[in-house]
This record gives sequence, structure tokens and C-alpha cells, in this order.
Amino acid sequence: MLLSPGLAVLVYGLTEVAHGRTLPAAAGVTAGVVMLAGFTVHGLRTRATPLVDPRLFARPPFGAAALALVVLGASVFGTTFLLPLYFQTGRGLTAWQAGLLLAPQGLGAAAGSVLVNRTIDKVAPRTLVVSGIVLIVAGTVPFTQLGHGVPDAVIAVSLVLRGLGMAMVGAPVMNIVYSRIEPEQLPRAAGALNLLNTVGGSVGTAALAVVLEGRLSARGPEVSSAFADTFWWVLGFCLFAAAGATRLPRTRAAKPG
Repeated sequence: MLLSPGLAVLVYGLTEVAHGRTLPAAAGVTAGVVMLAGFTVHGLRTRATPLVDPRLFARPPFGAAALALVVLGASVFGTTFLLPLYFQTGRGLTAWQAGLLLAPQGLGAAAGSVLVNRTIDKVAPRTLVVSGIVLIVAGTVPFTQLGHGVPDAVIAVSLVLRGLGMAMVGAPVMNIVYSRIEPEQLPRAAGALNLLNTVGGSVGTAALAVVLEGRLSARGPEVSSAFADTFWWVLGFCLFAAAGATRLPRTRAAKPG
């Protein structure tokens, strides 16, 4: 009665901000934050099993892993929201052409999955996570220059890098958490991480929609520049996630003898 409605109301409030409706926006954001705070208090006090246990976030490396997944969820889903809009409104492409231009990200993700499967037992998971975030950052930088006319080839390469980096984050983060938590806590940890990744995507997309609306109003006919401004926020999300990833353990957990 608190967590799911609280998240829904929070996202609704952020959406109303993008539409310029001050009263519904303020009410939605305030109510969402209050409900989520209430859920946190309930989770800390209840003797039953909460849907998401707030105590998990105080246990390393869960807190750092959760931060990385939330912020990266905002970056990944936010970019998936922004790019099709940019291709169709900023470049005048059809939905089919925009979809084709987004395909390289899927190819990069497929290649990254193969790479992770072959190296996750040989390379420290934190190395994979940090490397993946670096690739996502490198693939995001060109989008901050959309106002200067970025060629399609550069966009394609950037999307390949982003897809590759995305695939190098999820599985290693899960590996780090699952190898350092008690077996009885695994279901709670898995559910919490999956929820946080999705929440990061939903809230991040709503927040970026607010930023884009503001930049479109400020830039007027300079649509590409408005999208470029918004991608600076995406880049900021990535750098914030990188800061969280540096707190992950350097080495894999020792296997029981």
C-alpha cells in the first residue's frame, strides 16, 4: 500500500512537471516521497518480511551495487526514451528509420553478453562494471554535441559502445552481490535489485522528460541543441554511477573450501 503506489505517484508528479501543471506536480512528488519514506520506516520497524528490506542497503556491497543499478537504469532507459524522439523530431526520420538507427545498441549488447560470459570467472567483477560504465560514458559524450550535427556513423558507434557497456554492468553487479550475501537473503536481494533497476529507469525517464521540456522551451526552434542539453544530464547519471561502482569490492568473494 506504500511502495508501489508511492512510486507510481512520484512518476506521475514528475510527468506533470513536464506538462507545466504546478499543483498536480507538487502534490504528486510530495505524496510519492512521503509514501516512500513511510515504506522505509515500516520496513525498518516491522517484524514481518518487508517487500524490500531497507537494512540491505547498509550492507556492503549491496548499497553501492544498488546505486549503480538505479543510476544506470535512469541512463539506459532515459536514452531509450530520448533518442527515438530526437531522430523523429530533430532529424525528421520515420519510426522505421529511427528503429534501424538504434539497432547498433542491440548488437553491442549482444557482443557484451558474450564477452561477460567468457571473462566473468577470470576478471574481477568490479573491473567489468567500471569498464562497462566507462564505455557507456564514452558512448554518451557524442550525444551532448547533437546541436553541432553528429554524423550517423558516430551515432552508430556510440550506440555500440553503450550496448557493450550496458551488458558489462548487470551480470557482474549481480555476481558481486550474490557472492557476498547469505543464501537466505538472496531472494530479497535479487528482488530489490531488479526493482531498483526498473525504478531507476522509470524515475530517470520522467526526470529527463522534465529536463527536455524545459530545454525545448528555452531553445525554441533549436531542437537538436535542446536534446544535447538533456544528454548532459544522462552523462551526469553515468558519472554518478561510476562513483558508486568504485565502492564495489576489488576482488571476487573467496569460494568456500
